[in-house]
Amino acid sequence: MEAHAAPPPHEAFADLLASAVHDIKNSLGLVLNSAEHIADTVVVAREDHEALVMLQHEARRVNSDLMNLLGLYKLERGAALVAPDVVDCAELMAELVAWNMPLLACRGIMLDVEECAAAEGYFDRLLVVGVLNSVLNNTFRHAQRRVSIGCAVHEGYTIFTVQDDGDGYPEAILHSDLSTPFVGATRGSTGLGLYFARRVAELHRHRDRCGRVELSNRAGSCFQLFLP
Repeated sequence: MEAHAAPPPHEAFADLLASAVHDIKNSLGLVLNSAEHIADTVVVAREDHEALVMLQHEARRVNSDLMNLLGLYKLERGAALVAPDVVDCAELMAELVAWNMPLLACRGIMLDVEECAAAEGYFDRLLVVGVLNSVLNNTFRHAQRRVSIGCAVHEGYTIFTVQDDGDGYPEAILHSDLSTPFVGATRGSTGLGLYFARRVAELHRHRDRCGRVELSNRAGSCFQLFLP
């Protein structure tokens, strides 16, 4: 029987970190499910409710970062991250609303849904939902009163838009190509979510076109995901 060569130390350590991140993500998922169950079924004092809402928001944020790290790890290992399929866009939008509206409402933030002008798209549903949920969860901290989401088709792209009425993106991130995470530059975060969103977008390709992320400030921040 042939002996398999041990992986280099740095690769073995990376595998160990990935395994640990996966375990932490699973445990955090249980914490998040428990917090949401309590929020839905238990009547608590106002100050306790606010603490519970913040727990949900932070748990979602950390869970999203862990999923992004695992996705980047798979990419570095040459794994096929994107598995595109036909997606009902209106159904996807309804899922985003159901997941995010209760949490935003706890801060008095309205979630407006524009008419979904795209009947179907062809992309990796799980990855795209993860990216959009991450963006929407970030609006919890930055929006003032209103967040809007929309889905449209333009020049062969399915375009998802998330816009809030907060202070907008910093100039540094607006002028970045998102080729690396911006530690501390993206409204107090690591920038991992935007970096991962760009990688996910670019992995979606059709003929000579690939997806992209566009950021702008329109009376607040505006995130757009273009999928060919």
